[in-house]
Amino acid sequence: MFAIPPEGPKLGELQPLAEAIDGLCEILDVDREAVIESLADIVRRRAAFEEALREVEKGGGRDA
Repeated sequence: MFAIPPEGPKLGELQPLAEAIDGLCEILDVDREAVIESLADIVRRRAAFEEALREVEKGGGRDA
C-alpha cells in the first residue's frame, strides 16, 4: 500500500542548485534566506496555478 520513499539527493547532486542560489544572492544583493524564501514562494504559486488549470480543464473551477 505504501511505497518506501526514494533516497534523497546526494550532496554532489545539489551543488548546481547551491551555486545558482549563491549567484542570485550576489546579483540581487540579498542574503541566502531571502533567495530561498522567494524561490519557495514561486514554486508554491506555480503549484497553485497548475492545480487551478487542472480544475478549469476538468470543467470545474470556482466560477463553474
